[in-house]
Amino acid sequence: MSGRPRFATSLHPETTATTRPPETIAFVGYSWPHFAQIRQALVKRMASYACLPLRIAALDTFSSVHTTAYLQQLQRMAEGRVPDVAPRLSAECSGLEHCLPGYQAGLGGMLEAIDRMRAGFLDRVYCFSLGGHHAYADWGHGYCLLNPQAAAVRYAQAHGFSRVVIVDWDIHHGDGTQAIFAGDPSVYCISMHSAADLYMAKAAGLHAGTTTAAAAVGHCNIPVLNQVFDDSFFEQVGLSGRFYRADQVAPVFEQTLAELPWQPDLICIFSGYDGHRDDCGRRITEWAEQDFVRMTRLVLDRAALARCPVLSVHGGGYKLPVTIASAMHHVEVLATYWPGVG
Repeated sequence: MSGRPRFATSLHPETTATTRPPETIAFVGYSWPHFAQIRQALVKRMASYACLPLRIAALDTFSSVHTTAYLQQLQRMAEGRVPDVAPRLSAECSGLEHCLPGYQAGLGGMLEAIDRMRAGFLDRVYCFSLGGHHAYADWGHGYCLLNPQAAAVRYAQAHGFSRVVIVDWDIHHGDGTQAIFAGDPSVYCISMHSAADLYMAKAAGLHAGTTTAAAAVGHCNIPVLNQVFDDSFFEQVGLSGRFYRADQVAPVFEQTLAELPWQPDLICIFSGYDGHRDDCGRRITEWAEQDFVRMTRLVLDRAALARCPVLSVHGGGYKLPVTIASAMHHVEVLATYWPGVG
């Protein structure tokens, strides 16, 4: 391969669309207002890249990864009606039922990317979407009401990309995605995350993020232990499996990519930037912008071996300047790097 990668973005304002004026919605914490601010900043910084046309996915496209009952509950809530049975949602998801149009546009961008990749027109795409990797089939937490990337993977599989790798380097474990694809030999999830995150401990427990829990359902976790804990931490809190330190993550990740169970037809990235040392990553991952560059190159090197496209989806990040700078480094690599060329 030679030349410049065929690259595009999907950052449309519709990806943060709501069913009613956002100022009338009781969002909590780093929810819709934060996502909207990030998207606007990304649009300004990424204006030089080609952008995919707007596409709105039907809400029932999410039924490939979410239960019908859950989707119906969310629809009723979005309409201002009380569902017969309230869905299980964490406080961070408050108000996100009014963001279903945004979720549909986020997923639509991914579907458009997949269609163009399948037709051979694109090699890589960066899509903006509302949060997704903490959303399970029938519940959500951590600002993740639905899991558009998981739905995009199912769509990709139905359109010729049979085997899919999902790489998640958000500081929080991609627990919803792991659960949706548990025991599925056609999808391989790799999550690099904080091994002892207080939020995850309260929201979903720490066990799901261990190496043993992932292996039991056919996936791979690379849990990174905070420097404040000594090597006996897992034993003290009753967790099984291995943990890693910051300096071990990149080589372990590289080895994991080299030892995939099969050649992927598509690699997806959930590109969270909260692992940056100036965000949530201090004394854990200790990542800086160049670490996102390195991880992106590792993924692209592996994609080149498999001759497959790469679909990256914007993930977490709480510090706006850090998130934007890290995203720009990631996207620049996606848009310009060919293994063996530059």
